[in-house]
Amino acid sequence: MEKTLRLGLNLPMFVAATIAIATGTLVGMLGIWTAAAWGRPVPEWEKVGHAHTSWWSVLILIAAMVLPSLQLKSWAKKLIIAGTFIGPTVWIGVLATYYEIGGPAIWRLEYPALPGTYYELPLIGVIAAVLELLGFVALGIVGLSASGINLPVISAKEPSKSKYDFLSDIEVPRRIFLIPTLVIAFSVIVGIAINAVFKVFHQPISPAALVQLHDHTALLASSSMLILIMMSALRVRASIQNLGYRLMQIALPLTVVGLLAFNLAGLPSIVWVIPAGIYYLLILLAIPAAMGIYSQSGVESQANEGKPSTAFRIALTVCFAGLAILIGVGAFIALTWNTSPDVTVTYKQPEGAPYPGPYPEVYLGTAPVKGTPRGLENAHLSPGSWYHVGISWLLILSVFGASIYGTKRIGLLYLYAVTIPLAPTFNMLGRFLAWLGIPNGIGALWFAGHPLKGFNLISLFIAALIVTYLISRRKTT
Repeated sequence: MEKTLRLGLNLPMFVAATIAIATGTLVGMLGIWTAAAWGRPVPEWEKVGHAHTSWWSVLILIAAMVLPSLQLKSWAKKLIIAGTFIGPTVWIGVLATYYEIGGPAIWRLEYPALPGTYYELPLIGVIAAVLELLGFVALGIVGLSASGINLPVISAKEPSKSKYDFLSDIEVPRRIFLIPTLVIAFSVIVGIAINAVFKVFHQPISPAALVQLHDHTALLASSSMLILIMMSALRVRASIQNLGYRLMQIALPLTVVGLLAFNLAGLPSIVWVIPAGIYYLLILLAIPAAMGIYSQSGVESQANEGKPSTAFRIALTVCFAGLAILIGVGAFIALTWNTSPDVTVTYKQPEGAPYPGPYPEVYLGTAPVKGTPRGLENAHLSPGSWYHVGISWLLILSVFGASIYGTKRIGLLYLYAVTIPLAPTFNMLGRFLAWLGIPNGIGALWFAGHPLKGFNLISLFIAALIVTYLISRRKTT
Protein backbone atom coordinates (compact mmCIF):
# COMPACT_ATOMS: atom_id res chain seq x y z
CA MET A 1 0.00 0.00 0.00
CA GLU A 2 1.27 3.46 -0.90
CA LYS A 3 2.43 5.81 1.84
CA THR A 4 0.16 8.61 0.67
CA LEU A 5 -3.43 9.00 -0.46
CA ARG A 6 -4.97 11.60 -2.73
CA LEU A 7 -7.14 14.26 -1.14
CA GLY A 8 -10.71 13.99 -2.40
CA LEU A 9 -14.32 14.74 -1.58
CA ASN A 10 -17.28 12.40 -1.27
CA LEU A 11 -20.42 14.50 -1.82
CA PRO A 12 -22.91 12.32 0.14
CA MET A 13 -20.62 12.34 3.17
CA PHE A 14 -20.24 16.12 2.83
CA VAL A 15 -24.04 16.33 2.94
CA ALA A 16 -24.06 14.08 6.04
CA ALA A 17 -21.55 16.37 7.75
CA THR A 18 -23.60 19.45 6.89
CA ILE A 19 -26.74 17.85 8.34
CA ALA A 20 -24.82 16.96 11.51
CA ILE A 21 -23.51 20.53 11.81
CA ALA A 22 -27.01 21.92 11.26
CA THR A 23 -28.48 19.59 13.87
CA GLY A 24 -25.87 20.52 16.47
CA THR A 25 -26.20 24.21 15.65
CA LEU A 26 -30.00 24.12 15.93
CA VAL A 27 -29.86 22.42 19.32
CA GLY A 28 -27.29 24.92 20.58
CA MET A 29 -29.28 27.91 19.30
CA LEU A 30 -32.48 26.62 20.89
CA GLY A 31 -30.62 26.28 24.17
CA ILE A 32 -29.23 29.80 24.34
CA TRP A 33 -32.22 31.58 22.77
CA THR A 34 -34.78 29.91 25.06
CA ALA A 35 -32.53 30.60 28.04
CA ALA A 36 -32.40 34.26 27.03
CA ALA A 37 -36.15 34.46 26.40
CA TRP A 38 -37.47 32.55 29.40
CA GLY A 39 -34.51 32.32 31.76
CA ARG A 40 -34.64 28.53 31.93
CA PRO A 41 -31.41 26.57 32.49
CA VAL A 42 -30.18 24.97 29.29
CA PRO A 43 -30.92 21.24 29.68
CA GLU A 44 -27.77 19.19 30.01
CA TRP A 45 -28.69 16.99 27.04
CA GLU A 46 -28.80 20.09 24.81
CA LYS A 47 -25.34 21.15 25.95
CA VAL A 48 -23.87 17.67 25.47
CA GLY A 49 -25.78 16.96 22.25
CA HIS A 50 -24.75 20.27 20.70
CA ALA A 51 -21.06 19.71 21.44
CA HIS A 52 -20.98 16.05 20.40
CA THR A 53 -22.83 16.52 17.12
CA SER A 54 -20.77 19.56 16.14
CA TRP A 55 -17.47 17.79 16.67
CA TRP A 56 -18.65 14.58 15.02
CA SER A 57 -19.34 16.74 11.96
CA VAL A 58 -15.69 17.83 11.85
CA LEU A 59 -14.65 14.18 11.76
CA ILE A 60 -17.21 13.45 9.03
CA LEU A 61 -15.80 16.33 6.94
CA ILE A 62 -12.28 14.91 7.36
CA ALA A 63 -13.59 11.46 6.40
CA ALA A 64 -15.29 12.96 3.33
CA MET A 65 -11.89 14.24 2.18
CA VAL A 66 -10.21 10.82 2.35
CA LEU A 67 -12.99 8.32 1.58
CA PRO A 68 -12.58 8.46 -2.26
CA SER A 69 -8.97 7.26 -1.99
CA LEU A 70 -9.55 4.47 0.52
CA GLN A 71 -9.02 0.89 -0.65
CA LEU A 72 -12.39 -0.31 0.59
CA LYS A 73 -15.08 -2.29 -1.18
CA SER A 74 -17.99 -0.35 -2.59
CA TRP A 75 -20.56 -1.84 -0.19
CA ALA A 76 -18.33 -0.97 2.78
CA LYS A 77 -18.11 2.68 1.69
CA LYS A 78 -21.89 2.80 1.31
CA LEU A 79 -22.33 1.46 4.85
CA ILE A 80 -19.84 4.02 6.15
CA ILE A 81 -21.76 6.84 4.49
CA ALA A 82 -25.02 5.48 5.92
CA GLY A 83 -23.41 5.34 9.37
CA THR A 84 -22.43 8.99 9.20
CA PHE A 85 -25.99 9.94 8.23
CA ILE A 86 -27.65 7.81 10.90
CA GLY A 87 -25.13 8.03 13.73
CA PRO A 88 -24.78 11.61 15.01
CA THR A 89 -27.98 13.13 13.62
CA VAL A 90 -30.49 10.43 14.60
CA TRP A 91 -28.61 9.96 17.88
CA ILE A 92 -29.37 13.48 19.05
CA GLY A 93 -33.05 13.01 18.21
CA VAL A 94 -33.20 9.85 20.31
CA LEU A 95 -31.23 11.61 23.06
CA ALA A 96 -33.80 14.42 23.11
CA THR A 97 -36.60 11.86 23.29
CA TYR A 98 -34.97 10.13 26.24
CA TYR A 99 -34.41 13.27 28.30
CA GLU A 100 -37.60 15.12 27.38
CA ILE A 101 -40.09 12.24 27.22
CA GLY A 102 -38.41 9.32 28.94
CA GLY A 103 -39.28 5.73 28.16
CA PRO A 104 -39.29 2.20 29.54
CA ALA A 105 -36.30 0.79 31.37
CA ILE A 106 -34.88 -2.60 30.46
CA TRP A 107 -34.31 -3.00 34.16
CA ARG A 108 -34.09 -0.78 37.23
CA LEU A 109 -32.36 -1.84 40.44
CA GLU A 110 -33.08 0.06 43.64
CA TYR A 111 -30.66 0.29 46.58
CA PRO A 112 -32.71 0.10 49.80
CA ALA A 113 -29.72 1.07 51.93
CA LEU A 114 -29.29 4.27 49.93
CA PRO A 115 -32.72 5.85 49.38
CA GLY A 116 -33.03 7.57 46.02
CA THR A 117 -30.08 5.68 44.53
CA TYR A 118 -30.70 3.27 41.71
CA TYR A 119 -29.17 1.71 38.62
CA GLU A 120 -31.24 2.03 35.47
CA LEU A 121 -30.73 0.76 31.94
CA PRO A 122 -33.23 2.76 29.85
CA LEU A 123 -34.33 1.34 26.50
CA ILE A 124 -34.18 4.67 24.64
CA GLY A 125 -30.83 5.48 26.23
CA VAL A 126 -29.43 2.17 24.95
CA ILE A 127 -30.73 2.96 21.45
CA ALA A 128 -29.03 6.38 21.58
CA ALA A 129 -25.73 4.77 22.64
CA VAL A 130 -25.93 2.22 19.81
CA LEU A 131 -26.57 4.96 17.24
CA GLU A 132 -23.60 7.04 18.36
CA LEU A 133 -21.45 3.91 18.42
CA LEU A 134 -22.53 3.25 14.82
CA GLY A 135 -21.20 6.65 13.77
CA PHE A 136 -17.96 6.03 15.65
CA VAL A 137 -17.42 2.60 14.04
CA ALA A 138 -17.99 4.10 10.57
CA LEU A 139 -15.46 6.87 11.17
CA GLY A 140 -13.07 4.51 12.93
CA ILE A 141 -12.95 2.32 9.81
CA VAL A 142 -12.13 5.40 7.74
CA GLY A 143 -9.33 6.38 10.12
CA LEU A 144 -7.75 2.92 10.17
CA SER A 145 -8.01 2.49 6.41
CA ALA A 146 -6.56 5.96 5.82
CA SER A 147 -3.66 4.96 8.07
CA GLY A 148 -2.82 2.13 5.66
CA ILE A 149 -4.18 -0.72 7.75
CA ASN A 150 -5.60 -3.59 5.69
CA LEU A 151 -8.99 -4.42 7.18
CA PRO A 152 -10.24 -8.00 6.63
CA VAL A 153 -13.37 -8.55 4.53
CA ILE A 154 -13.92 -4.89 3.62
CA SER A 155 -10.53 -3.97 2.10
CA ALA A 156 -9.95 -3.99 -1.66
CA LYS A 157 -6.84 -3.90 -3.83
CA GLU A 158 -7.89 -0.61 -5.43
CA PRO A 159 -10.19 2.20 -4.27
CA SER A 160 -13.76 1.63 -5.43
CA LYS A 161 -14.98 4.49 -7.58
CA SER A 162 -18.19 6.45 -7.15
CA LYS A 163 -19.71 9.04 -9.47
CA TYR A 164 -20.09 11.29 -6.42
CA ASP A 165 -16.36 11.37 -5.69
CA PHE A 166 -13.94 14.16 -6.57
CA LEU A 167 -10.17 13.61 -6.54
CA SER A 168 -7.33 16.11 -6.51
CA ASP A 169 -3.62 15.68 -7.21
CA ILE A 170 -2.77 16.53 -3.59
CA GLU A 171 -0.97 13.73 -1.75
CA VAL A 172 -1.58 13.37 2.01
CA PRO A 173 0.75 11.15 4.10
CA ARG A 174 -1.09 8.17 5.58
CA ARG A 175 0.97 8.33 8.75
CA ILE A 176 -0.89 11.41 10.01
CA PHE A 177 -4.11 9.44 10.61
CA LEU A 178 -3.11 6.57 12.91
CA ILE A 179 -2.29 8.36 16.19
CA PRO A 180 -5.34 10.68 16.04
CA THR A 181 -7.60 7.71 15.25
CA LEU A 182 -6.29 5.77 18.26
CA VAL A 183 -6.57 8.79 20.56
CA ILE A 184 -10.14 9.47 19.40
CA ALA A 185 -10.98 5.79 19.97
CA PHE A 186 -9.61 6.13 23.52
CA SER A 187 -11.73 9.25 23.99
CA VAL A 188 -14.88 7.41 22.90
CA ILE A 189 -14.14 4.54 25.29
CA VAL A 190 -13.78 7.07 28.13
CA GLY A 191 -17.10 8.62 27.14
CA ILE A 192 -18.81 5.22 27.17
CA ALA A 193 -17.29 4.51 30.59
CA ILE A 194 -18.55 7.84 31.95
CA ASN A 195 -22.06 6.95 30.83
CA ALA A 196 -21.87 3.40 32.19
CA VAL A 197 -20.39 4.31 35.58
CA PHE A 198 -22.02 7.65 36.35
CA LYS A 199 -24.98 8.50 34.10
CA VAL A 200 -26.87 5.21 34.51
CA PHE A 201 -26.33 5.47 38.28
CA HIS A 202 -27.59 9.08 38.17
CA GLN A 203 -24.45 10.14 39.98
CA PRO A 204 -22.20 13.20 39.45
CA ILE A 205 -19.08 12.58 37.39
CA SER A 206 -16.14 12.21 39.75
CA PRO A 207 -13.49 13.35 39.29
CA ALA A 208 -15.04 16.09 37.16
CA ALA A 209 -11.94 16.22 34.95
CA LEU A 210 -12.90 12.88 33.42
CA VAL A 211 -14.91 15.04 31.05
CA GLN A 212 -11.68 16.70 29.91
CA LEU A 213 -10.06 13.29 29.49
CA HIS A 214 -12.96 12.44 27.20
CA ASP A 215 -13.34 15.61 25.15
CA HIS A 216 -9.95 17.35 25.10
CA THR A 217 -8.12 14.28 23.82
CA ALA A 218 -10.55 13.93 20.89
CA LEU A 219 -10.55 17.66 20.14
CA LEU A 220 -6.75 17.92 20.03
CA ALA A 221 -6.52 14.79 17.87
CA SER A 222 -9.11 16.06 15.38
CA SER A 223 -7.48 19.48 15.25
CA SER A 224 -4.01 18.04 14.68
CA MET A 225 -5.23 15.84 11.85
CA LEU A 226 -6.95 18.82 10.21
CA ILE A 227 -3.83 20.99 10.43
CA LEU A 228 -1.65 18.33 8.82
CA ILE A 229 -4.18 17.85 6.01
CA MET A 230 -4.14 21.61 5.49
CA MET A 231 -0.36 21.59 5.19
CA SER A 232 -0.60 18.99 2.42
CA ALA A 233 -3.41 20.87 0.66
CA LEU A 234 -1.42 24.11 0.66
CA ARG A 235 1.72 22.26 -0.43
CA VAL A 236 3.79 23.28 2.56
CA ARG A 237 7.45 22.27 2.47
CA ALA A 238 8.14 18.68 3.48
CA SER A 239 10.42 19.73 6.36
CA ILE A 240 7.61 21.79 7.93
CA GLN A 241 5.12 18.96 7.43
CA ASN A 242 7.55 16.59 9.15
CA LEU A 243 7.93 19.05 12.04
CA GLY A 244 4.15 19.29 12.37
CA TYR A 245 3.85 15.52 12.39
CA ARG A 246 6.53 15.20 15.10
CA LEU A 247 4.76 17.79 17.25
CA MET A 248 1.52 15.83 16.96
CA GLN A 249 3.32 12.54 17.55
CA ILE A 250 4.66 13.88 20.86
CA ALA A 251 1.73 16.02 22.00
CA LEU A 252 -1.21 13.64 21.67
CA PRO A 253 0.10 10.60 23.62
CA LEU A 254 1.65 12.80 26.32
CA THR A 255 -1.56 14.78 26.74
CA VAL A 256 -3.47 11.52 27.24
CA VAL A 257 -0.92 10.40 29.84
CA GLY A 258 -1.00 13.83 31.50
CA LEU A 259 -4.80 13.85 31.77
CA LEU A 260 -4.74 10.31 33.17
CA ALA A 261 -2.22 11.41 35.80
CA PHE A 262 -4.31 14.50 36.56
CA ASN A 263 -7.48 12.43 37.05
CA LEU A 264 -6.14 9.31 38.72
CA ALA A 265 -3.19 10.62 40.72
CA GLY A 266 -4.48 14.11 41.44
CA LEU A 267 -1.32 15.78 40.11
CA PRO A 268 -1.43 19.53 39.31
CA SER A 269 -3.09 20.51 36.03
CA ILE A 270 0.25 21.56 34.57
CA VAL A 271 0.98 17.85 34.09
CA TRP A 272 -1.34 17.84 31.06
CA VAL A 273 -1.14 21.53 30.09
CA ILE A 274 2.56 21.23 29.20
CA PRO A 275 2.10 18.42 26.62
CA ALA A 276 -1.00 20.21 25.33
CA GLY A 277 1.31 23.19 24.88
CA ILE A 278 3.27 21.11 22.35
CA TYR A 279 0.03 20.82 20.37
CA TYR A 280 -0.28 24.61 20.71
CA LEU A 281 3.03 24.90 18.83
CA LEU A 282 1.29 23.08 15.97
CA ILE A 283 -1.39 25.81 15.94
CA LEU A 284 1.30 28.48 15.84
CA LEU A 285 3.03 26.62 13.01
CA ALA A 286 -0.26 26.51 11.08
CA ILE A 287 -0.55 30.33 10.95
CA PRO A 288 2.51 31.02 8.74
CA ALA A 289 1.77 27.81 6.82
CA ALA A 290 -1.68 29.15 5.95
CA MET A 291 -0.15 32.49 4.96
CA GLY A 292 2.08 30.72 2.43
CA ILE A 293 5.39 31.43 4.17
CA TYR A 294 6.37 27.75 4.11
CA SER A 295 5.05 26.90 0.64
CA GLN A 296 7.20 24.88 -1.71
CA SER A 297 9.09 27.20 -4.02
CA GLY A 298 7.68 27.43 -7.53
CA VAL A 299 4.54 25.47 -6.68
CA GLU A 300 1.10 27.04 -6.48
CA SER A 301 -1.01 25.99 -3.54
CA GLN A 302 -3.94 25.20 -5.79
CA ALA A 303 -3.85 22.76 -8.66
CA ASN A 304 -6.24 24.53 -11.01
CA GLU A 305 -6.46 28.11 -12.20
CA GLY A 306 -9.41 30.27 -11.21
CA LYS A 307 -9.41 29.37 -7.52
CA PRO A 308 -9.11 32.29 -5.05
CA SER A 309 -5.98 30.96 -3.38
CA THR A 310 -5.04 34.21 -1.64
CA ALA A 311 -8.55 34.74 -0.29
CA PHE A 312 -8.65 31.26 1.20
CA ARG A 313 -5.17 31.65 2.66
CA ILE A 314 -6.31 34.82 4.44
CA ALA A 315 -9.46 33.07 5.66
CA LEU A 316 -7.48 30.11 7.02
CA THR A 317 -5.01 32.47 8.70
CA VAL A 318 -7.86 34.27 10.46
CA CYS A 319 -9.22 30.93 11.70
CA PHE A 320 -5.89 29.75 13.08
CA ALA A 321 -5.18 33.13 14.66
CA GLY A 322 -8.55 32.92 16.41
CA LEU A 323 -7.74 29.41 17.61
CA ALA A 324 -4.40 30.61 18.97
CA ILE A 325 -6.29 33.07 21.18
CA LEU A 326 -8.98 30.62 22.30
CA ILE A 327 -6.60 27.76 23.10
CA GLY A 328 -4.49 30.16 25.14
CA VAL A 329 -7.64 30.99 27.12
CA GLY A 330 -8.15 27.28 27.75
CA ALA A 331 -4.65 26.93 29.20
CA PHE A 332 -5.31 29.96 31.43
CA ILE A 333 -8.51 28.36 32.77
CA ALA A 334 -6.70 25.06 33.42
CA LEU A 335 -3.84 26.71 35.31
CA THR A 336 -5.96 29.22 37.24
CA TRP A 337 -9.19 27.42 38.22
CA ASN A 338 -9.23 23.82 36.99
CA THR A 339 -6.17 23.02 39.05
CA SER A 340 -7.80 20.03 40.75
CA PRO A 341 -9.51 17.12 38.97
CA ASP A 342 -12.53 17.59 41.26
CA VAL A 343 -13.21 21.15 40.11
CA THR A 344 -15.30 22.26 37.12
CA VAL A 345 -16.00 25.84 36.10
CA THR A 346 -18.99 24.85 33.95
CA TYR A 347 -21.86 24.39 36.38
CA LYS A 348 -23.79 26.36 38.97
CA GLN A 349 -23.14 25.19 42.50
CA PRO A 350 -25.78 24.74 45.23
CA GLU A 351 -26.58 27.83 47.26
CA GLY A 352 -23.84 28.53 49.77
CA ALA A 353 -21.30 26.30 48.00
CA PRO A 354 -18.16 27.91 46.53
CA TYR A 355 -17.77 28.33 42.76
CA PRO A 356 -15.93 26.80 40.95
CA GLY A 357 -16.68 23.47 42.57
CA PRO A 358 -17.20 19.77 41.92
CA TYR A 359 -19.57 18.29 39.37
CA PRO A 360 -22.94 18.97 41.05
CA GLU A 361 -25.15 16.13 42.28
CA VAL A 362 -28.22 17.96 40.96
CA TYR A 363 -27.96 19.83 37.66
CA LEU A 364 -28.86 23.49 38.28
CA GLY A 365 -27.75 24.85 34.93
CA THR A 366 -24.47 26.36 33.82
CA ALA A 367 -22.72 29.07 35.83
CA PRO A 368 -23.30 32.76 35.04
CA VAL A 369 -21.13 34.27 32.33
CA LYS A 370 -20.27 37.83 33.40
CA GLY A 371 -16.83 37.99 35.00
CA THR A 372 -16.69 34.25 35.73
CA PRO A 373 -14.48 31.39 34.53
CA ARG A 374 -17.59 29.99 32.83
CA GLY A 375 -17.71 33.05 30.61
CA LEU A 376 -14.15 32.40 29.51
CA GLU A 377 -14.90 28.72 29.02
CA ASN A 378 -17.74 29.67 26.66
CA ALA A 379 -15.27 31.73 24.64
CA HIS A 380 -12.80 28.85 24.69
CA LEU A 381 -15.13 26.09 23.53
CA SER A 382 -17.90 27.40 21.28
CA PRO A 383 -16.01 29.54 18.74
CA GLY A 384 -13.18 27.01 18.84
CA SER A 385 -15.46 24.31 17.45
CA TRP A 386 -16.87 26.77 14.88
CA TYR A 387 -13.35 27.59 13.71
CA HIS A 388 -12.60 23.91 13.12
CA VAL A 389 -15.75 23.46 11.06
CA GLY A 390 -14.77 26.61 9.14
CA ILE A 391 -11.26 25.31 8.45
CA SER A 392 -12.73 22.06 7.10
CA TRP A 393 -15.09 23.96 4.80
CA LEU A 394 -12.35 26.28 3.61
CA LEU A 395 -10.04 23.40 2.74
CA ILE A 396 -12.77 21.65 0.76
CA LEU A 397 -13.79 24.82 -1.08
CA SER A 398 -10.20 25.86 -1.81
CA VAL A 399 -9.50 22.53 -3.50
CA PHE A 400 -12.89 21.56 -4.95
CA GLY A 401 -14.86 24.83 -4.99
CA ALA A 402 -14.36 25.42 -8.70
CA SER A 403 -15.43 21.83 -9.45
CA ILE A 404 -18.58 22.21 -7.33
CA TYR A 405 -19.64 25.72 -8.34
CA GLY A 406 -17.90 26.12 -11.69
CA THR A 407 -15.36 28.76 -12.61
CA LYS A 408 -18.11 31.21 -13.60
CA ARG A 409 -19.22 31.47 -9.95
CA ILE A 410 -15.84 32.35 -8.52
CA GLY A 411 -17.39 35.33 -6.71
CA LEU A 412 -19.38 32.97 -4.49
CA LEU A 413 -16.15 31.30 -3.40
CA TYR A 414 -14.74 34.71 -2.48
CA LEU A 415 -17.91 35.33 -0.46
CA TYR A 416 -17.39 32.10 1.49
CA ALA A 417 -13.78 33.10 2.14
CA VAL A 418 -15.26 36.08 4.00
CA THR A 419 -18.36 34.66 5.68
CA ILE A 420 -16.87 31.37 6.91
CA PRO A 421 -14.14 32.87 9.15
CA LEU A 422 -16.37 35.79 10.18
CA ALA A 423 -19.01 33.55 11.80
CA PRO A 424 -16.74 32.10 14.54
CA THR A 425 -14.97 35.44 14.92
CA PHE A 426 -18.26 37.14 15.82
CA ASN A 427 -18.98 34.19 18.11
CA MET A 428 -15.67 34.79 19.89
CA LEU A 429 -16.27 38.54 20.07
CA GLY A 430 -19.75 38.09 21.55
CA ARG A 431 -18.49 35.62 24.16
CA PHE A 432 -15.70 37.92 25.33
CA LEU A 433 -17.99 40.95 25.43
CA ALA A 434 -20.52 38.98 27.51
CA TRP A 435 -17.76 37.92 29.90
CA LEU A 436 -16.66 41.55 30.23
CA GLY A 437 -20.23 42.54 31.05
CA ILE A 438 -20.64 44.85 28.05
CA PRO A 439 -24.39 45.54 27.64
CA ASN A 440 -25.79 43.52 24.75
CA GLY A 441 -22.27 42.36 23.90
CA ILE A 442 -23.53 38.83 23.23
CA GLY A 443 -25.39 40.37 20.28
CA ALA A 444 -22.24 39.95 18.19
CA LEU A 445 -22.92 36.20 18.38
CA TRP A 446 -26.71 36.31 18.17
CA PHE A 447 -27.16 38.88 15.41
CA ALA A 448 -23.97 38.42 13.37
CA GLY A 449 -22.40 35.04 14.13
CA HIS A 450 -25.62 33.01 13.98
CA PRO A 451 -26.93 34.53 10.70
CA LEU A 452 -23.53 34.12 9.03
CA LYS A 453 -23.25 30.50 10.12
CA GLY A 454 -26.84 29.93 9.00
CA PHE A 455 -26.04 31.33 5.56
CA ASN A 456 -22.94 29.16 5.26
CA LEU A 457 -24.78 26.02 6.36
CA ILE A 458 -27.88 26.44 4.25
CA SER A 459 -26.13 27.56 1.07
CA LEU A 460 -23.47 24.83 1.23
CA PHE A 461 -26.14 22.21 1.92
CA ILE A 462 -28.28 23.35 -1.01
CA ALA A 463 -25.27 23.53 -3.32
CA ALA A 464 -24.18 20.01 -2.38
CA LEU A 465 -27.68 18.65 -2.99
CA ILE A 466 -27.93 20.38 -6.39
CA VAL A 467 -24.53 19.11 -7.52
CA THR A 468 -25.39 15.60 -6.31
CA TYR A 469 -28.63 15.71 -8.33
CA LEU A 470 -26.90 17.04 -11.43
CA ILE A 471 -24.25 14.33 -11.25
CA SER A 472 -26.91 11.66 -10.92
CA ARG A 473 -28.71 13.03 -13.98
CA ARG A 474 -25.55 13.38 -16.03
CA LYS A 475 -24.42 9.85 -15.36
CA THR A 476 -27.74 8.18 -16.07
CA THR A 477 -28.83 9.99 -19.27
